[in-house]
Amino acid sequence: MKLTVDFFSLKEAVQKMGAKKAGKFELETTVSTIDPIDITLGGGLSVELKDVDIHSGLLSYKGRQVLLYIKDHGWKVLSAIDDPMTGNRFHVADCSKLKSMRAEGRFERYVVINDTSGNFPISGASHYGRGFEEGKARLKICKLCLKYLNYQGYEFGGIRKQIFEQFDMSQFFSTYSSFFTHMPSRSAETAKTAYSSDWTKVSSSYRVEKGFSCEQCGVNLRSHRTMLHVHHINGVKSDNSLSNLKALCIDCHSKQPMHRHMAVSHEQRQKVNQLRKEQHILGHLDDWQKVFDFSDPGVHGVLYIGKRSRLKIPDVNFNINDIHGNSVACLELAWPKEKFGVAISQRDRERATGLGWKVVSVNYFVENYKSIVSNLIR
Repeated sequence: MKLTVDFFSLKEAVQKMGAKKAGKFELETTVSTIDPIDITLGGGLSVELKDVDIHSGLLSYKGRQVLLYIKDHGWKVLSAIDDPMTGNRFHVADCSKLKSMRAEGRFERYVVINDTSGNFPISGASHYGRGFEEGKARLKICKLCLKYLNYQGYEFGGIRKQIFEQFDMSQFFSTYSSFFTHMPSRSAETAKTAYSSDWTKVSSSYRVEKGFSCEQCGVNLRSHRTMLHVHHINGVKSDNSLSNLKALCIDCHSKQPMHRHMAVSHEQRQKVNQLRKEQHILGHLDDWQKVFDFSDPGVHGVLYIGKRSRLKIPDVNFNINDIHGNSVACLELAWPKEKFGVAISQRDRERATGLGWKVVSVNYFVENYKSIVSNLIR
């Protein structure tokens, strides 16, 4: 079958983006495959507790962030489907409950899943005499997990009831997307798009008009254009009126209302903050809100503790250099005078430690905050 492709719109968009000369273009076909494990985890996989890895306090399986729950609800199955509050809680972190079960040698059969829709396949034998039952339930999160992570300030700095009741699976996965190299598959609801047919041309033109700068934080991404998005302010993707558009860097875009499902990698957030520093946007921040705004969402549990404990405001995206002036480690949060910091990457933590710093993970800080705070405020 003969294919006829018109690249006029693409050429026009390239010209508007300021290309000096035409580049070489070759059309190739590639087959995109999904790793079988991702397909399996989307529907749930039966495992033992000992098979689940603990990554920075979060739960993972074969490098994928997962949720953990007991599928068999016994006689509670119908009740859980009708009223999730009566069902088993699901786990997102290595909370005290899971720790105690491992310590007691209790390795019950669990299911790991990374579907962010919030619907959990459950089953059980109904005591109403109707035999085996199965269905889907919107189970509730374990409160001990929220406490362990200090998620959204659950233990320190937030409103517990609100955080528990409004917990959103996609937002949770997005918050900790920097901690994992594999991102969860998007649910069918979030995968649907409603962009207009000319969206590529509209968004390209708009970014050119704004000089490839983020309209919120001001960072210029001319050298990293794929990290500059065009956001629909009212959420209607077909409304391309100029008053409804806003150019945002990938970090600012992911933090917009109704966009917390966006998964941003560790490298992308660090690169945006590196450019902000080079462009004198991200210096020493003078208030806690700015630290929250510019930092990786995965370290916000630390920030809630720091603010509540009246610690000095930390530096964000702090680079540690070797004796030759070369950057060898980047810390998400740092207290330079005390040579103390928090880093997501184990490599960054190890390299900083080798240069005389004390650098810990997020979950280590939250678990040991009393002694850490005591040392930092001396």
